[in-house]
Amino acid sequence: MDLPAPTFSFHLPSVHDDCQLECRLYLPRQHQNIESASNSSIRGAIVAHPYAPLGGCYDDPIVAFVGGELLQAGYIVVTFNFRGAGSSEGRTSWTGKPELGDYVSVYGFMLNYLQELHSTLASSQNIAPSEAIHLVIGGYSFGSLIASHVPTLDVMLDLFCNGPTTPTTPIYTIIQAARKIATQSTQHLPPAKQNPETNQADQPAPRAATTISYLLVSPLLPPVSQLLTAFSALSVNVGGKASAQARPAGRPTDQLSAHRTLALFGDQDTFTSARKLQRWSAEIGRMPQTGFRGCEIEGAGHFWRENGVETRARRTLQEWLRS
Repeated sequence: MDLPAPTFSFHLPSVHDDCQLECRLYLPRQHQNIESASNSSIRGAIVAHPYAPLGGCYDDPIVAFVGGELLQAGYIVVTFNFRGAGSSEGRTSWTGKPELGDYVSVYGFMLNYLQELHSTLASSQNIAPSEAIHLVIGGYSFGSLIASHVPTLDVMLDLFCNGPTTPTTPIYTIIQAARKIATQSTQHLPPAKQNPETNQADQPAPRAATTISYLLVSPLLPPVSQLLTAFSALSVNVGGKASAQARPAGRPTDQLSAHRTLALFGDQDTFTSARKLQRWSAEIGRMPQTGFRGCEIEGAGHFWRENGVETRARRTLQEWLRS
């Protein structure tokens, strides 16, 4: 399955500089079907595209098949165009920092969107109020490079969910967009059922615990990754300011080992050699209590065009999602 027509198309501002980004959101069938909504957990995924100057955008065929498998597995999927791709504003940077801000905007949107959706479903008694939500941080090629550098979950929650926001700022706009689209997503759900002992309408559902995992397809390693970021350390600048509002990016190896991670790559990748990918994968896989899994697909290149390799990648992804 590839991605169908999106359920919602919208724009979000980048936290880096308010640059407007094209976004698409896809609802799986179980969230569109009232009868099965009560059996669904709240799961979301972000799939970021490859390098825009080389033609990368959210219409990329690898983004389509990865997003399609996530959607089939019951995940609410979001794709977006980095600055300079499609009709998103701006242009591709030399450092990757603005693009990291782009990704953080979509990440913050999904954190708020999934919480809003959880609250609505919980108040309707479609899911248990204590059930956690889960978000996959994903990307392909350049998209995987940026995804692996996003700030830690606690930093993201502090930035988007745990404190006051000022109107007219990108973060405020993102939160409002998440609430609006979550309301639109649930408008066909059954009305809330009242508990005879308590008035649920006056009691908002408790905030669900949030967990994340990572999905990296054809990850980029040095020297290519360094060339695309001008050999600079990535950090998130809110409003283009590198002062007190800067947020540190996550250290990739720490984050990928601390959370459940799947890295899919081919042994014929022309951007990063199989030996480097194998060594990188083995290193993270040896870290204490690691949740990392690297999977090498024989015969696959960076663009997954070789005969049969996409099918094998799909099967691996399906197995990972089921487990």
